[in-house]
Amino acid sequence: MITPEDVAFMKHARKEVIQGRTHDVVLFYEGEVVRDPITNEPLPQKEPPKRTVPSVVTEISSQVKIDKYLADGIEVQSGDIWFSIAIELIEDIYESLKSVIYDEKTYEILSVDKKGIGARNRAEIVGRLRR
Repeated sequence: MITPEDVAFMKHARKEVIQGRTHDVVLFYEGEVVRDPITNEPLPQKEPPKRTVPSVVTEISSQVKIDKYLADGIEVQSGDIWFSIAIELIEDIYESLKSVIYDEKTYEILSVDKKGIGARNRAEIVGRLRR
């Protein structure tokens, strides 16, 4: 049985395990719709809102002989990427994430899942290179 103390320990241990393994990524998400005060029409956004956060990044090997496979119900292809981000950094924008910039490349978000043992402590994102 996992106790609350175990959960607290795992959360603390995760911070130590990923220390020095993170890279800054830029997350783009849907912001609030701003409306014209007279017509109530949505006003175009100049730039979508973004947030820079640290992430453990796992590049799916391009040397895999199989071009695609299923992972958690998502068809993963060679060249896709996984981002693992502390949930507290993005919990307010979790539902509205759209894309990620990493290593000067833009990735469309295919899936976002909350992960953790005993308590959700991270979000794992699968991204596909925008071509």
